[in-house]
Amino acid sequence: MADVEIGFKGKRVKLKALVDTGASKSVISKRLADYLGAFTPLEKPYELRTADKGGRLKIVGYCNLDVVFEGVKVPGGARFEAAENLREDIEMIIGRSEIDAWQIVFTPEGQKPRKVPIEFEVI
Repeated sequence: MADVEIGFKGKRVKLKALVDTGASKSVISKRLADYLGAFTPLEKPYELRTADKGGRLKIVGYCNLDVVFEGVKVPGGARFEAAENLREDIEMIIGRSEIDAWQIVFTPEGQKPRKVPIEFEVI
């Protein structure tokens, strides 16, 4: 779990996010996306498989959020898929694409960006 602060149009929330190296997408609960006022519905919802036996997340929209990961601002924020059936004890999952883009490293003290400030490269 990582300390994350997310925001949209001046509204901010601090939470613990699950950092999941096996997740192909980053996901937020629809209830949190709605609370922030950031939810954008999809015309055609879809499902993501989860590691749980027979588990599937119903992705019904997305949101683009400002993000501070472990005290470090993420330039440009990030897009999160909004799931209407994310477990109630988890509000956000940070997946592989953000782990790679933010160059998150896993240390005995927890996860953190490799470089501060976070920099993106176009190669």
